[in-house]
Amino acid sequence: MCKIVFFNTLLSIAKILVKSRWISLVKAKNVEALYIVGNGPSALPFLAMAQTKTTPMPLFCVNKFAISPEFHTLKPHYYLLLDADFFLFSEAVFQDPSKHPRVQLKPEFAVYQDQINRTWNAILGHTWAMTLFIPRTYKNTYVVALAIKQNIHIQFFNYTVTQGFDWFKNKIYALGLGMPQSQNVIHATLFLAIQMGVKNIYITGIDHDFHRNLILDDSNTLFEEVSHFYHKEPFKHKLIHAHGNGESVRLKDVFYNLHKVHVGYQELHRFAKHCKCQIFNITPGGFVDEFPRVSTNTIA
Repeated sequence: MCKIVFFNTLLSIAKILVKSRWISLVKAKNVEALYIVGNGPSALPFLAMAQTKTTPMPLFCVNKFAISPEFHTLKPHYYLLLDADFFLFSEAVFQDPSKHPRVQLKPEFAVYQDQINRTWNAILGHTWAMTLFIPRTYKNTYVVALAIKQNIHIQFFNYTVTQGFDWFKNKIYALGLGMPQSQNVIHATLFLAIQMGVKNIYITGIDHDFHRNLILDDSNTLFEEVSHFYHKEPFKHKLIHAHGNGESVRLKDVFYNLHKVHVGYQELHRFAKHCKCQIFNITPGGFVDEFPRVSTNTIA
């Protein structure tokens, strides 16, 4: 076991030397608590409560939150886009989502790309102080160049997956040269919130009930119904691999990825404790058992 950890440490050092760059880290000044908002339906009670506050709550929002009315009313302090789909498209696709090459294999992707375009349009048009976190890998993409041109406050970060000895990971994480594998956007959001020096983090909207929303038809084609707080109806789509040949995802792939989701939370909880940061899950229900749960009423 020690040999494997040692090898992973050496491999991570090599990746950091190749992929990572020194960056100035954002620190959350005078922030007692930060509220991370996942986009699951369970976020609705928290969002309703947040809108009753006379003083804006410091929110860290993700992905397509910007297409909801709450983006303009709650005015999040921080925002994160992680997935490559938010960056790897052309100006033509930004003008017309149906022109995305993936639409040929997966026609419903036009709906998904339209939501991405609307997300970017909302972010590009926001009028308050907000830091947008983006992996440094996508610094030179069309839409990021557009955001830079419009003076959006962007904080780049090194998404260099780091493994190895705990002492080594703690040091690399703190320097911003590497981070844990982010199987979902909440992983990266939690990591950045811990890195910013926040001592109390509350997470809502992490339903993580993916397994309940899987549909396997008679031809063994796997579908998923995805629900978000900003849509009344779930979005049903076929699960195909991202490499673009149209190959269907298998159940073993889905459940292996779910395993990595929860292992990721375990690693983030370990790093949070090292940084003397407390993470609380305020999601009503949901399938995350790594963090202590508290009711939204305790922070209302």
